[in-house]
Amino acid sequence: MESFGAYLKGLREEKGKTLEEIAENTKIAVANLHFLESDRYELLPPRVFVKGFIRSYVQELGLSPEATIRKFEEFTRDGELPDYGEEEHPVFHQQPAGGSFISSKWFTVALSTAGVVCLVFLLVAGVTRLFVWDNHTKGRQPVVKTSQPAGYDRSAVETEETQVADKPAAAGTSRAQAGKKILEIKALQSTWIRVEPDSGPAEELMMAPGDIQVFTAKESFSVQTGNAGGIKLRFDGRELPTLGRVNQTLSLTLP
Repeated sequence: MESFGAYLKGLREEKGKTLEEIAENTKIAVANLHFLESDRYELLPPRVFVKGFIRSYVQELGLSPEATIRKFEEFTRDGELPDYGEEEHPVFHQQPAGGSFISSKWFTVALSTAGVVCLVFLLVAGVTRLFVWDNHTKGRQPVVKTSQPAGYDRSAVETEETQVADKPAAAGTSRAQAGKKILEIKALQSTWIRVEPDSGPAEELMMAPGDIQVFTAKESFSVQTGNAGGIKLRFDGRELPTLGRVNQTLSLTLP
């Protein structure tokens, strides 16, 4: 019996589609589509996101995704995917605790104590250096005497210097903010996201609950997620409403 990846590949070839065409329209990375057709599930995100990939893949072929999702479940039940169960992060497995000192709680305590001692030492050294350097520089401040010509108005010059000094700072602040759009993503649940700003390459990453990621662009972003109800977005200082349901695959463009 053919594998599930071979089944997907057969559907794609019947429709005359390439992986690159599907990736362009679904915003799923070509590498992930290749892993899907090659049954390399250990290189893919958790199962809930893979089901979202399959749904988008099949919809792009103009087919109903429900039958394909059921077939995916059948392959799982029949043992075709023995290392790809329902656990939240199937790629990572916790190693059993060993009997070595490194794996014991005493090693953790010793390591934490050493870290605290080093931190205290660095703080004391930094404060001491600050006070010693401050006293050293205060004792060596040079005294400068100047003579001014008759009719010299120091207050007028100081006012003019202050105005000139203030202008570059204000202009610099404006230049730093001009032409930038900021996207902030906060994860409410475990989720996979892909963000592509108009000014740089796309980024794909897994986010755990409570994680916050910030991205910048000139004008716009393309965003894809496998859990629309598990993230909150703030775009250009404005919080967006809930994007969709939990575990729903979603692609959108901002603004």
